[in-house]
Amino acid sequence: MSVDQVAVLGVGMHPWGKWGRNFVEYGVAAAQDALADAGIDWRDVGFVAGADTMRNGYPGYVAGATFAQALGWTGIPVTSAYGACASGAMALDAARQRILSGMCEVALVVGADTTPKGFLKPNKGERGDDPDWLRFRLLGMTNPAYFAMWARRRIDL
Repeated sequence: MSVDQVAVLGVGMHPWGKWGRNFVEYGVAAAQDALADAGIDWRDVGFVAGADTMRNGYPGYVAGATFAQALGWTGIPVTSAYGACASGAMALDAARQRILSGMCEVALVVGADTTPKGFLKPNKGERGDDPDWLRFRLLGMTNPAYFAMWARRRIDL
């Protein structure tokens, strides 16, 4: 492998389902599975990038620190990424940049989330220039209905 390449050594995932647990439990389970899959000890990790969304409050805003603390933080640098559905990709890119810059050799990327029951509701407030907000406010259209309409539109093109 050349000096400008990065490899994913292990992956882990918490079983999918409605478990009613805190997002940190899901992330820790996935992180431990990934470390085991890679054959890497937690003490060999030099950087943690955490990803979550705003639904989990302050611990989610600082997801990197939250996951690192739950895993037994050793003082290594951490970062948190939030980019809605792209949060995990942003965290992965942060880890990649750390490795390529030579700031660490092994990074752990952890992403986890929980959602409320039912469909996600729009944020409060008036945002008349936001198509997503208008879709919810004017039509009451949930994401599945919206995505179905877009799929149908693509079929007809």
